[in-house]
Amino acid sequence: MDNAAFVRDFVRQNDPDRFFASLFAPQDERAALLAIAAFDAEIASLRGKVREPMAGEIRIRWWQDRIDAEGNSATGNPLADELATVIQTHGLPKTAFSTYLDARLFDLYDDGFPARGDLEAYCGETSGIMLQLAAMVLDRDTASRAADACGHGGCMATVTQALRWRNQPARLRPYLPGDLLAAIKLDRQHFGEAGHEERSGAAVEGLQAIAREHRSAFLAAAAALPDTVRPAFIALAPSAAAVRQAGRLAGPLARRWQMLKVGVGGWPAR
Repeated sequence: MDNAAFVRDFVRQNDPDRFFASLFAPQDERAALLAIAAFDAEIASLRGKVREPMAGEIRIRWWQDRIDAEGNSATGNPLADELATVIQTHGLPKTAFSTYLDARLFDLYDDGFPARGDLEAYCGETSGIMLQLAAMVLDRDTASRAADACGHGGCMATVTQALRWRNQPARLRPYLPGDLLAAIKLDRQHFGEAGHEERSGAAVEGLQAIAREHRSAFLAAAAALPDTVRPAFIALAPSAAAVRQAGRLAGPLARRWQMLKVGVGGWPAR
């Protein structure tokens, strides 16, 4: 199996939304979009694969070294080798990947974001950058106009994904901004614990409000972009729909229907 085929199967299994969304892109660009999606899925999964944060840091630094390397020598890792080819072929900025990898170090620890701005910066430097790179693959001239859609879309998606863990307090706690917790007088370690149900619910509602704000801004920005870059954002359709349903993501078939509607008809007005 060649690298492109391996990456295609990897994304199909590990990020089915982005695999489905890639089908709306021109055939010549699908492999590049899938390589970016595979890289993101692999790095995002590190927390669940390592026992100690340092092991995750070592893995992230390996990826950084691979991306920084000159030329396109094979490593034997099909995800990394395919990504290196895509970076070279499309002239993607290596600094964007460096920013992304640095931001992903947050995933390895339980420190939590001090303030909403820190959460939003993380979203922009992770999901937002991946959207920007996908837009560059599809239409480099338009990608520079897609910054707002990428930033707001990344925040909407990341916060919505985090809200899946509302019943797993230990996983959601790091995503609760410290200034939000301070406003409702809730210590981070008490989120989700008995006796703190009301304030914990208020914290979840605060995150939902953040997602709603970014959804509105994203839809306005996405509506102004040409169809050439739409495939970069189609995988956000389930998150956009979930924001209207108190952050609850739909099942696989419903998610495909949500993406299909966007892929064919564009984004809703609100």
